[in-house]
Amino acid sequence: MGEYIDPPNGHDIIEEIKSLPTVGDIKNLSDKIFPDWIVLIADEYSTDYQWLTENWKRACEKIGVNRAQIMLVNYTNFEDNHTVLKMFAETFTRSGFNIRSVHDYVICSKCGSVIPNLPLMNIFMEKGLSVPKKWSSKCNVCE
Repeated sequence: MGEYIDPPNGHDIIEEIKSLPTVGDIKNLSDKIFPDWIVLIADEYSTDYQWLTENWKRACEKIGVNRAQIMLVNYTNFEDNHTVLKMFAETFTRSGFNIRSVHDYVICSKCGSVIPNLPLMNIFMEKGLSVPKKWSSKCNVCE
């Protein structure tokens, strides 16, 4: 996906990210530089996958921040020529956001919680993680 590679002024953008006072300012800049990168922002994972929330909570505790929101994005491969995108992701993560690929998750149409898609749920199941008996695009409590 060539659209997320570093722009020619990448170094200047990284310095600007470092100087911006709020996460909102950083999000505005990310929207300007990579307009379709952030697809959706949600507040929580489905209670059907409580361990996702617990992992996120532990990660935030390790770095000393409160959980913010889940950010579903179009691209999560931060190779060498994606340093600006990586800086945005790291900055959001250090602010308590949980960055995930929009291609791996869906949103419950009733409550707005984040749910792993079927292929990802199958991977979680293979790893022995707690998942519902049957995949659904809605939380069990919302069915």
